[in-house]
Amino acid sequence: MMSNDQEAKDKLLFEQIADSYVRKDLTPYCRIARKQRLDTSLKSIRQPVGRLLEVGCGAGFTADYLKGKYKSYLGLDYSKNLVAYAERYNSSNQARFLCVNIKDFVTSEKFDVILMIGVLHHIPDPEKILDDLRPLLAQGGCLVVNEPQRGNPLISMLRRIRKKVDAKYSSDQVEFTYDELRAMFEKHDYEVRCFPQGILSTPLAETRFLPSLLGLPIAWLARIVDPVLELILDYQPLRALAWNIVIEAKVGERSSMGHRITSNSQGK
Repeated sequence: MMSNDQEAKDKLLFEQIADSYVRKDLTPYCRIARKQRLDTSLKSIRQPVGRLLEVGCGAGFTADYLKGKYKSYLGLDYSKNLVAYAERYNSSNQARFLCVNIKDFVTSEKFDVILMIGVLHHIPDPEKILDDLRPLLAQGGCLVVNEPQRGNPLISMLRRIRKKVDAKYSSDQVEFTYDELRAMFEKHDYEVRCFPQGILSTPLAETRFLPSLLGLPIAWLARIVDPVLELILDYQPLRALAWNIVIEAKVGERSSMGHRITSNSQGK
């Protein structure tokens, strides 16, 4: 688990690498892969989403990739440099951005979907955040989380190597297993569905190591191949072979009942 000092270090890193970070979303083959990651993460969510909140929105390109699939979008990020890019490229009548740490975010607004792509492992106390996000969900709302997982030893080794050789890659980030993530959400009374995401598409989404003439056809191939491979990997013993885990979490019945009782009591 990340400490508060590590979070401050991580925030500083994102401020420093904002210029290079945004280039992933401006690189055509990366855009294809990054949009595919979002589409897969939200594949079971009824669309258009009414109110969509993204925690850790980066440069805000989710608002662009999912255009037409939401009625309103709010992106939060603690990096002022990334939020400046988000406002420059992706602000619209339907999409707005705030520079704020989710721990300090206060609103009376309720959201139909709260989205976190590769964010939970950057938060010092992820379990507390799960509790903090619950009041932000509208009735029947869903928390959608996409996280790197450490079940595949080859993928974990590649990530460890990148931490050592890539100064623009956070060395403090962690990886969860399926069981750890499921247990974390269920402990906080979420009803959980998990599925694998990312085979060919994930390296293309996260790095700009290929020339466009090669990257573009591979990215389009990944759009065809990855959904098939993800279906195969959804068989329990094979899930650990994928790069990432997607968690769909809804507030459990017991927690919903407790919230209704508290609300009714306050109204008397």
